Amino acid sequence: MKRAALILKEKLYNEISPILPLANYQAISRTDNGIEALRMAQRVEPDLILCGWDVSGLSALDLTQNLVQSKICPVILILDPKEYGNIQLAVKTDIHHILTSPVRAGDVIAGIIQAEYRFERDLQYEKEIGKLNDELKTRKLVYQAVLILISSGLGEEEAYSAIRSEAMTSRKTLRSVAGDIIKGTWRPA
Repeated sequence: MKRAALILKEKLYNEISPILPLANYQAISRTDNGIEALRMAQRVEPDLILCGWDVSGLSALDLTQNLVQSKICPVILILDPKEYGNIQLAVKTDIHHILTSPVRAGDVIAGIIQAEYRFERDLQYEKEIGKLNDELKTRKLVYQAVLILISSGLGEEEAYSAIRSEAMTSRKTLRSVAGDIIKGTWRPA
């Protein structure tokens, strides 16, 4: 069974906790203090966090932003009818899902599934963005190295070929060879 941390007042906790086993979760900790919740999330590393808007010690907005940015697990925000005016603020935190109270079992289960999906998708996008950024840095370095080789008399194709050839023979990456050219520690013979 997966583990859920609940940052809720007693009333909302009593509504949510019996529903969690239906979604294969168990409540492992509960608090209604935002600062304590941040410490708890880091310490117990839950698989899901359900958070109410009415928390003490820290604003719910700051709390949810910190929880989402920490990328520990999916975060679901639950709003009471009197808190519906805060939906626009909550959406801007990139919260994984928003539920409204009074809660229904079907809504909670669907919300958990949606939050898990969005959390995993965000992690995947972040990984892909990191990979693309790394590839872009490599291309920039290789381009700089090619320009250096062109300025020393090689043609563009010759420069690319020299970099590829050196990378293959020395078993280095293109990025490493380009870095050597930029530092001036290697030039084609």
